[in-house]
Amino acid sequence: MTFIENRESIRKSLPELAPVGEIIELSHELVHDVYGRNFERRQVIVGDESDRDPEKRDAYFEKANKFEAMLKAHPEWQAPYVSDAGQLIVDNENLAADDLYFEDGRETQMFEWGHQMMQAIALEPLQNLGRGGQFLSKGHLDQRTLERFTFMPDGRGLRSRQHIYSQLLVEQAKRTPGDTLNIISLGSGAAVPNIEASQRIERETGKQINWQLFDLDPSALFHAQSMTNRSGLSLSRFDFGPQDSDPNSPGFAGRSYIEARHQANESLDAVDALGLWEYLEQNQAVMFLKMMYAKLKPGAPMIVSNMRKERPQPEYNMRAVGWPKLIMRNEQDLLDIVQLAKIDTKQVTITHSTDGVYAVMEVAKV
Repeated sequence: MTFIENRESIRKSLPELAPVGEIIELSHELVHDVYGRNFERRQVIVGDESDRDPEKRDAYFEKANKFEAMLKAHPEWQAPYVSDAGQLIVDNENLAADDLYFEDGRETQMFEWGHQMMQAIALEPLQNLGRGGQFLSKGHLDQRTLERFTFMPDGRGLRSRQHIYSQLLVEQAKRTPGDTLNIISLGSGAAVPNIEASQRIERETGKQINWQLFDLDPSALFHAQSMTNRSGLSLSRFDFGPQDSDPNSPGFAGRSYIEARHQANESLDAVDALGLWEYLEQNQAVMFLKMMYAKLKPGAPMIVSNMRKERPQPEYNMRAVGWPKLIMRNEQDLLDIVQLAKIDTKQVTITHSTDGVYAVMEVAKV
């Protein structure tokens, strides 16, 4: 059964499509991997904007499948990359990248977006379709770009992990006594998932979140502040770190993730590394998990996400889009990190969405 046939078989078993952002749990079971390590696995379907036009969604999927096969057949095609001067460089022999970034030989808005790939704000238009593109010259997404971000697997996967993350934090808020949650976000970027989670928690529980955002990119923190100011949040508070010391460059200085080690032990209601984890080598991920696990209150989760090795169209992601420096992992890889951090894998729950792009892993503090 193909990926599309499997997904559509699941969808047909449901009474109707899930509303955008809603999560339907298909299964939740205690399993063990090939090494006998026990953990919990969830399979969910996440309502997405692409569901409104399944024919177009599947047409984009099949088109990317064809380019996937071409990329595998042409290992000499070079992946797009951003030069030291900040320019997007595209191999003119790479037909998959040419189709994405050019139209009739002309640079498109996707080409402009490609220049941002090394910046944390690059994910914002894929996560935030309705208001996306505010960091591009037009201030909004044109139809060609909007369709690609809506229907291609990476956009769907990013939105799925964001909605799964929000659901997990809402559940944590309901379990947490008191009216306030203290959460650290490592690699927070433009904070789109954090804002969504805050909106849901305020709306559904009446509680607030005190966020500490850690990102090395000062521009990401500046944009995160701008977006939180427009988010309509009335309770939650955001700490963006130290201000830039240059009076001619107002904004934030950025702060290293390692600074989170100064947080008191057992003081946090959650930690996330949604946008950081898949860029860490195994030894770095083990160090971060050990460090931040100690900061969690008993019962609180650390939530991370990782692009899956088994995802559809990995070559297209790496060599047509040119997404940089990312480490794909499977369940065994994730459990290896947990085990090396001296944490029982029974505390792990891994959630997979039917789009197949990301795994979201919770590691609960005992």
